[in-house]
Amino acid sequence: MTVGIIVNLKTSLFLMGIQIKALLFCCLAAFSFLTPEVVAAKVKSKKIVINTENDARIFVDGKLVNNTSTEIKVAAYAQVNIRVEKVGFITQERNYINDGKHTLPSTDYIKLEKDDAYENSMVTNLANQDIDVRTSHEEEESWKLINRIITGYFDVIAVTDKATGYMCTAWVVKSFKAATIRTRLIIKTGNTDPLTYKAKLVSEIAPPGVSASSDESFRNWDRLLRTFENVVPELQSRLAK
Repeated sequence: MTVGIIVNLKTSLFLMGIQIKALLFCCLAAFSFLTPEVVAAKVKSKKIVINTENDARIFVDGKLVNNTSTEIKVAAYAQVNIRVEKVGFITQERNYINDGKHTLPSTDYIKLEKDDAYENSMVTNLANQDIDVRTSHEEEESWKLINRIITGYFDVIAVTDKATGYMCTAWVVKSFKAATIRTRLIIKTGNTDPLTYKAKLVSEIAPPGVSASSDESFRNWDRLLRTFENVVPELQSRLAK
C-alpha cells in the first residue's frame, strides 16, 4: 500500500515537471516574438513636413536646418525634437515620438504667438550702460531734481547716499507670457568738476514665473521696457537747464 502511494507520487511529480517545462517553452517562444527587433519592424519610419511662420528658424534636435518649412524623418522607436524661433515671437518646441503609440501627422503647422515682452520694449543703447548726465545746477539742487525725476518712474528708492552721490532704485518687475523682466536705475557721481553723474538703467530678463530675487535666473537684456525709455533723456534735459 505504501509502495503504491510512493509510486503514484513520483508519477505525479514527473508529469508536473513535464507540464512546467512545456509552459516555460511556450513563454520563451512567445517572448521571442516580442524582442525589440521584431517590435521595431512593425513600426516604420515616418516623414513629417513641418511648416511655420515666414522667416522663422527651424531647429531639429538643436541644429538649425531651415527657415519656414522643412521635412523631418522620425525613425522607428525614435524621437525628434523641433524648436521654432523668430524675433518678436515666443519660441515653440515639439517632440515627435515614433513608438507605435503616438499618432504622427504627415504635415504639421507650428503657429507662433507674438512675444508681448518684445512688443512692450525697444532696442536701445541706454540699457545696461553708464550714461553721462551733466548738470548746470549746484550739487544740492541737482540731487533734489534727480530724486523728483526718478520717483516719477520708480516707486521705491532702495538706496540713497547724498554724501557719496549714490542712488539705486528697487527692482520693478513685469511678467509676460514668455519672460520676466526686471528694471532698476543706478545713479552715481561721475565727476565733481564739472559736476557730472552716471545713470545706468539695468534691464534683465528671465524665464516666466521667476521671482525677482532669483538673481541666478536673470541675464542682461539688450532691450528696455518702453515705460522707462524717457527716464535718462529727462535726467539729461532737466539737469542741463
